[in-house]
Amino acid sequence: MAKEIVVSGIRPTGFLHLGNYFGAMRNYVRMQEEYECYFFVADWHSLTTHPDTKELRNSVLRVLAENIAAGLDPSKVCLYVQSSIPEIAELYLLLNMLAYKGELEKTPTFKDKVRLQPDNVNTGLLTYPVLMSADILIHRAKYVPVGKDQDSLLKLRETLPSALIIATVNCFQKQRPSISAMN
Repeated sequence: MAKEIVVSGIRPTGFLHLGNYFGAMRNYVRMQEEYECYFFVADWHSLTTHPDTKELRNSVLRVLAENIAAGLDPSKVCLYVQSSIPEIAELYLLLNMLAYKGELEKTPTFKDKVRLQPDNVNTGLLTYPVLMSADILIHRAKYVPVGKDQDSLLKLRETLPSALIIATVNCFQKQRPSISAMN
């Protein structure tokens, strides 16, 4: 029987700390025994609030090492860097075509970030929930361990797959044989 899929990411914006361990990592370590787990370093997500990329590569490597040190076993989980999967960017692009600006602006996390960082309101910040949706949908995850602050982002994610299905069904016509004289 196939295991149910879990996906979650952590932004490489600082060192892991006890809050990360007790809030997420300890649960991730438990989940790796029971679920098919995809845990990633969310380097694209980090660009929404940390656009300076000078230290990004080192931060990504450090977070990978910290995840392993916290108990994630690379032989039991898929541990990867978000930007190393080009299909995530492709799905993000498609989902962005179906996401509405008004809906994205209503998310509490967007409003909070705008209030806290009024000089850094970029499109990536606005479409953060769309990228999060791509991260989840690419693996067909059933479970997404998130904090309370990200619950509203998951609600938006529920509408995007339906819109994608409707859009792609309407894009492609059913082919019919065309028989014509070749003379």
